[in-house]
Amino acid sequence: MIYQIIPLEMGSLVERNIFQQKNKEIKCGTVWKLGSIITEVKPTFINTYDPNVGISIKDIPGGVIRKTYGGEKIIYFSETVHKTEQDELTDIFYQTNSKYSKNYADVFHDLGWMQFSREEYIFGEIEIKEIRKQPSYHK
Repeated sequence: MIYQIIPLEMGSLVERNIFQQKNKEIKCGTVWKLGSIITEVKPTFINTYDPNVGISIKDIPGGVIRKTYGGEKIIYFSETVHKTEQDELTDIFYQTNSKYSKNYADVFHDLGWMQFSREEYIFGEIEIKEIRKQPSYHK
């Protein structure tokens, strides 16, 4: 049996990366307007699930994000990142600067930023459905 975990609120499925360099931090990633998680393991977390906190996808056995729509990239900086550096890092993240051809994570690393974490979360009210066959993958 396949289980589909669906957030009932738009923007409740996120991917977040944290990069650090000395006393500076970047939080960036994607917020999907719609999406779902698929697992072949019957979800047991629902009894302790807090919609205000959510759950990391890695804490859902067999959980994989599927069928995402309307992804919006977002980036935030700690107050210790200077405005000029924020502007350059923002251009790299949104790929608006043709100076860099690699993906943003590789460029951040080349500039001395270390990736501290990468996690995917679901939060808010959710619905769990049992489905007979695995839906197609769209991303």
